[in-house]
Amino acid sequence: MEMDRNLKKIKEYIEKTEKLVLSETTEFPDDSLLFCAAMVSVIRNIYLTKLGPEQTHIIFDQLAASFEIMDKHMSHESPTIH
Repeated sequence: MEMDRNLKKIKEYIEKTEKLVLSETTEFPDDSLLFCAAMVSVIRNIYLTKLGPEQTHIIFDQLAASFEIMDKHMSHESPTIH
């Protein structure tokens, strides 16, 4: 039951965050990457405060590993240089 609640809250937070990014970057859509950089800093600081450096390092390692897994399973179009 707690897992269901947590999953619902995560989904809700994702949706709210996406709306916030879109609303904050309407004028300059390319700024969405700057917004992401700011979020990563906030996320890192929260993890450091709540979990400490060792656990934060583990979380960011796992995040990086998940990107590697996605890269292996998603097709990418290679840009052609003319």
